[in-house]
Amino acid sequence: MTEPSHIDRIRAQFTKQWEVYARLKQTNDPKPLAGLVRISGVSPGQRVLDVACGPGFLTRAFARSGARATGIDATEAFLEFARAEARDEGLSTVEFRAGDAERLPFDDESFDVVACRAAFHHFPRPARVLGEMARVCRRGGRVLVADMIGHDDAERATLHDRIERLCDPTHVRAIPAAELERLFAEAGLRIVAAPRSTMDYDAHEWIAHGGPDADTTREILTLLEDAIDGDRAGLRVRREDGRLRFTHQTGLVIGERPR
Repeated sequence: MTEPSHIDRIRAQFTKQWEVYARLKQTNDPKPLAGLVRISGVSPGQRVLDVACGPGFLTRAFARSGARATGIDATEAFLEFARAEARDEGLSTVEFRAGDAERLPFDDESFDVVACRAAFHHFPRPARVLGEMARVCRRGGRVLVADMIGHDDAERATLHDRIERLCDPTHVRAIPAAELERLFAEAGLRIVAAPRSTMDYDAHEWIAHGGPDADTTREILTLLEDAIDGDRAGLRVRREDGRLRFTHQTGLVIGERPR
């Protein structure tokens, strides 16, 4: 039997978990979504592509700003949800299409802004995806990538990625900030901003988005507990009000395609 491809595993994972993922506050919080739209510099009427759009929260935020927004994703369950939400909002300048981030089905220079949020850690070949994003962005346009950031310390990064993969087997690697910025340079994009931030999680709520079995859940919780002393995973795991919590370091890189 042929081993399923990575994109097939992504489809299977998020077809199973799409509803839990869509309800996660960190996924649908309107404040950071509006912030991404604002910092992108998009103007009404401009063309925006949201790569690996998932439930389409960012795509629809761009459409609400007056942009002509397209979301592309490999998981049809996400696309169905996103289309239904757009219809309910009465958004007429948004569309959602199925596709592969490594082979975007658009002509060169089709968009003014090309964005990808919370997905680069899923890509086995992030340079290829970023190259495609740059290709479909017009000269003078902007490319945005927002995601969790990997730790510079190799041991912490390895443990972090292990915990992530136990929760969601489609996680590949959290990319360190310096490496992500290097990928932008290699794609011919001039970095105009690279702000950093954090995102806090309740461990049990976060685990639910991946849907691991009971044994794997216990393993994740044990690893998180063990990581408290010395911040061994670089996740600032702690106990707050009796709840196990941790923090992702996050980053946004905005690049401009030279004219």
